[in-house]
Amino acid sequence: MGELLFRRESERQKKKFSRLQATKTTTSPLDRKRLVINLTNQDIDEATESVLAKGLNFAPAPRMIPYSDFIDGVEQAIRKLPGEAAEEVRSEVSMVLKRAVPPKPNISKEERDALRALKQNKTITILPADKGNATVLMETTLYQQKIAELLQDKAYVKLLRDPTDSITRKTITLLKGSALPIETVKNLRPQAPAPPRLYRLPKIHKHGAPLRPIVSAIGSPTYDLARHLVGILSPYVGLCEHHIKNSAEFVQTLSEIHVEKTDLLVSLDVVSLFTRVPLTDTLCLLERKFEPDTVKLFHHVLTSTYFQFNGEFFEQAEGVAMGSPLSPAVANFFMEDFEEKALNSAPLRPKYFYRYVDDTFIVWPHGRDNLDQLLEHMNSRHPNITFTMKLEKDGRLPFLDILIQRKSDGTLGHSVYRKPTSTNLYLNGGSHHHPSQRSAVLTTLFHRAMSISDQNSLPSELAHLKKTFAQNGYNGHQISMALKRTSEPRDKRHIEDKEKPVARACLPYVSSVSGKISRILRRHNIETIHKPPMKLKEQLVRAKDPAGLKIPGVYRVPCECGEAYIGETGRTIETRLKEHKRHLRLELLSFRQLPSW
Repeated sequence: MGELLFRRESERQKKKFSRLQATKTTTSPLDRKRLVINLTNQDIDEATESVLAKGLNFAPAPRMIPYSDFIDGVEQAIRKLPGEAAEEVRSEVSMVLKRAVPPKPNISKEERDALRALKQNKTITILPADKGNATVLMETTLYQQKIAELLQDKAYVKLLRDPTDSITRKTITLLKGSALPIETVKNLRPQAPAPPRLYRLPKIHKHGAPLRPIVSAIGSPTYDLARHLVGILSPYVGLCEHHIKNSAEFVQTLSEIHVEKTDLLVSLDVVSLFTRVPLTDTLCLLERKFEPDTVKLFHHVLTSTYFQFNGEFFEQAEGVAMGSPLSPAVANFFMEDFEEKALNSAPLRPKYFYRYVDDTFIVWPHGRDNLDQLLEHMNSRHPNITFTMKLEKDGRLPFLDILIQRKSDGTLGHSVYRKPTSTNLYLNGGSHHHPSQRSAVLTTLFHRAMSISDQNSLPSELAHLKKTFAQNGYNGHQISMALKRTSEPRDKRHIEDKEKPVARACLPYVSSVSGKISRILRRHNIETIHKPPMKLKEQLVRAKDPAGLKIPGVYRVPCECGEAYIGETGRTIETRLKEHKRHLRLELLSFRQLPSW
């Protein structure tokens, strides 16, 4: 009997193995020469190219358990639990951490050594490409030189000193004088403001790889206020018939369009819209919609266009601030008024006209000869606003991430459009991210394919994605499960009625530990947010000025007596140290003024 069972189990295993072999396919890897663009004079070896080809979002597995980060995250989350429950969590988490072992490495020793060498090499600046998700290596001196050339443009004015403190004080004064609720004013006060920092991304698809300027404004004196003003302005944006909310909505619009054989498909693009938005005209439009106190807040945010680079400070003389969350909404607000006036005064109107921020799709029924007249008219409406034009080619026109195609019956087909710079590189399947974060990449792209592609183009798009995901290190089971989840109708998807969590714990993700700790916290209705280890981008990209002491945190001040003062501040450490110095100076002054006995 035992021999019979053994034979049956052996046959079952053979069949299972043969099925696995039958489903296994060989997929060619992604082209590393497109993934890693070396613009330096230095050669890079196989290991360096291999680790960079994984993408800057790749997270190497940690070699040590970050015990303190786990303890800090758990302690923050269990504050609201009763004493006994909190102690139980501490005990169980402590036991898990005592037994924890580091996860298996997901890069080779050679790749790890190459990564260490790249960190130490200050002569090379590593940057993500402006488009396409490639990694670009540039000579640091060349990178600095190109930015210096940009800042010599008359659009930028060099400042004599850091204006962060004065802008912070003005922000607080305007908030106090506004009609906003007291609690809102309290939440919008800048707590630890830091200057916006300029960096640039190489446009590898253009000759000489020119750099696109980007400003990181998170944490700046007006950042939170700008986000609040977006919410105030949003109800007044997107109300016109020409507005496009997103690609999925535009696809629905395309289904209602019918074109004749003589109609032309055209796209218009505004040149450098954000830096060309006329502030005076825009503020006049805002005055028609809002009270003077609110307009003052808009004016303050829109004119605070300074940034830091290489220890120096500059101001953007024209347009809205690059990097501000308010800029897209304000640009949209201005363009809606602009396009309404332009279309109403146009000698010949387009048959269809739809715009998404600075990109416009047009169906033109008046022939090619009259099309240049429309472009000339649009460019004559305001000295700051200039359009470029692109016509359909072979019945096709790319617009946003959609490829629009003519059909013989007058309808328009649509499929996913990828620019020539696309590398098909996404989050690598071997990256040390939580499985749910990796699977979210697959489901998001499958969902985009189903939202944008028509029935004719969907099968080829899904086949392309399956191949691409395999090239990015995902196995067949992961791909098929993601497709299954995406394909299920929303009303049939299993959605659990979860109780609102009492707290959230932000913990580092370590595959050998995090699952056990999250299960312990889940029993007490605490949700776990998994933060991946330091990604290659955080380790290698040094394009911005370092923040230095312009951050909140814990600090240590040594004393002559050998002791040290350790403090914690929610403002910047730089500000807190200035206060300590002022306090010591005043104490010394008052001591000297004491009468002698």
